[in-house]
Amino acid sequence: MKKIFSIAIIAILGLVLQSHTPKKVTVSFQVSAVCGLCEETIEKTLDMKGVVAADFNLETSIATVTYKSSKIEEKDIHAALNEVGYDTEKSKASDEQYARTHNCCKYREQEKH
Repeated sequence: MKKIFSIAIIAILGLVLQSHTPKKVTVSFQVSAVCGLCEETIEKTLDMKGVVAADFNLETSIATVTYKSSKIEEKDIHAALNEVGYDTEKSKASDEQYARTHNCCKYREQEKH
């Protein structure tokens, strides 16, 4: 009887611990960028609390981010990129935020040509 009780306790404890394990989520999304400095800035910005791994591919303009959903939300990641002047497929940087990007990073002007 003690053995069955011990096994049950261990099983319940395992389920409880598993439910408290931070869930890792991976998302991919488009970020407007034009040069290596953009890539560097985007990747530096993605190096934030709660983000486990991040990569930005300049050729495809796709950021792939793995984060702990218990620490950060996807909207916070987009907001951080907006803050340094970059538009994402889910949110747009304000004109003031965009104005802070380096001259070679002015992707909106390049879209007009």
